Amino acid sequence: PIVISDGGRQIQITIEDVGSYHNECEKEFKTQMLRKQGKTEAEIARIIEEEFGGADGLCPCSSFAFRAASLGISQVWGDEIPERGDIKVISHRPTIGATQCLQYITGTGPKVPNVTNKGELHLILPDGTEAIDLSTANLMKLKKQPLGMESWNLIIIRKSTGEEFEVQAREDVFPQDFNELRTKKMQKTATPEEEALFGSQWAGVRDAFLTQPDWVLFEGIEETEEPLPTAAIAFSSVLIVAIIVGFIYSARGRRR
Repeated sequence: PIVISDGGRQIQITIEDVGSYHNECEKEFKTQMLRKQGKTEAEIARIIEEEFGGADGLCPCSSFAFRAASLGISQVWGDEIPERGDIKVISHRPTIGATQCLQYITGTGPKVPNVTNKGELHLILPDGTEAIDLSTANLMKLKKQPLGMESWNLIIIRKSTGEEFEVQAREDVFPQDFNELRTKKMQKTATPEEEALFGSQWAGVRDAFLTQPDWVLFEGIEETEEPLPTAAIAFSSVLIVAIIVGFIYSARGRRR
């Protein structure tokens, strides 16, 4: 988790928290849109369940933003726990998932829990201008524009000192045609085959940001020996025990 302090309270923000928040924001926006279309509450409930039932809200953009923010905060604050109000983020990824993840961390989004002192979030568009309206409705429009590798970037700043760290995703995390296929899908010009291919690539990129170490994901990070995940350690322990037990029974059999 990302650990921050807000109003004297220590808060742990997990990737699951971010996914759940992103999911709820999307559901609320979809519900409002369906009501404007004249759908009944029963119809709305059915559509929401079909679209969002079982969804975890994690996508390539939200996963990227969480990992990038986590890396940036650790680089700037080290072992210190940052005050939420001292965190400033400059994002270049104008998508719903990335923005809502960063809104949750900085406390600048609607209905973010446990917020006393907000940080800052600035979204810079590909043309260099800043997006002021970060509502889901406006982000729905912004995300449709073509986005290149330069958009997989954010800057974490410690407001009190001015210290900052820029996080840039590595190009080889993405399939060669990932951004092109994404643009076609957003602009509804993709063929069924291209949509299927992008869906597979989408899942692969998301999983990379959820599982790979920082040095694999981001530019300028040195390779380090990272501890095995708990699940991997547990599996290895069970395997070792099984081998030992098997050896004992095998030895007994030979003695008999």
